[in-house]
Amino acid sequence: MYEQVNGAKLYYEEYGSGKRYILACINILDPDRKGWPYDLVQDGYHVFILQMRGYGYSQHIYENFENPWYDIWAEDACQFARQKGIERFLYTGLSDGAGIGWHLCLHHAEMLVGFAGISAGPHSRTVGRNGPTRQRDINSANEPDILQRWALYHRQRILAYARRFQDDPELKKEFEEKAEKIYQYQLRRGVEEMKIDPGIPLACFTTDQELLEAVRRFTTPILLLNGMKDALLPISRTISVARDIPGVKVVTYQDGGNGLQYDHREEVHREISWFADRVFSKMNVSQ
Repeated sequence: MYEQVNGAKLYYEEYGSGKRYILACINILDPDRKGWPYDLVQDGYHVFILQMRGYGYSQHIYENFENPWYDIWAEDACQFARQKGIERFLYTGLSDGAGIGWHLCLHHAEMLVGFAGISAGPHSRTVGRNGPTRQRDINSANEPDILQRWALYHRQRILAYARRFQDDPELKKEFEEKAEKIYQYQLRRGVEEMKIDPGIPLACFTTDQELLEAVRRFTTPILLLNGMKDALLPISRTISVARDIPGVKVVTYQDGGNGLQYDHREEVHREISWFADRVFSKMNVSQ
């Protein structure tokens, strides 16, 4: 389905019903529609999945917005919710999608029931505008064979889960098939998607101290799920906020990577579902 939001045609999917709204902004959709955030539907939540402006089925963008990207995506999320008649929602996001959550906490806390971020950071300002992996990808976007190389990389990344779950025939088969679907999807991507360069979230704060002072004022309930083996956002490049944000819960998985929603599918589902139930219950919002 599509919705015209802030001048852009955005693709979205809707699952479930009721007033316990969960909104997730995602750049690349899971081809099987399994795991996070789809599994939250079975717990009675009304889930909207919005593909971020610039990616996939949503309207592509051919100009570089640089730092405002996260604010644009956050505004898209809020305006989409308004157009659907949603006054407040729990936001969940992964990686760049989680970056949107920080901007929602900063600028649109009145619309949030809570924020559940996976591989969410927040990033240390010492990282600079981008981490080395992200900058390498952006710099190589114009190379003639980049889509083929990128597709092969992602196929191998997903096949690693098939090997990880080789003792579970069902999961092994799922990830083998998923790897091929993602490979084909990556081959069809537009180079303009790879050129999207949002930088790090909350870039308006230029030092770690400024960032900490800002997040201490956040009032939104926050759940952060991170992996110790996240190569794209290493723990060493994030700011510890466990003692700074009132009521924040931080869960770190020792063997989890940037694909935490695959590494620990059931645990991620359980943590976010419990968190969602707690924050909606405090608001007396029933299914």
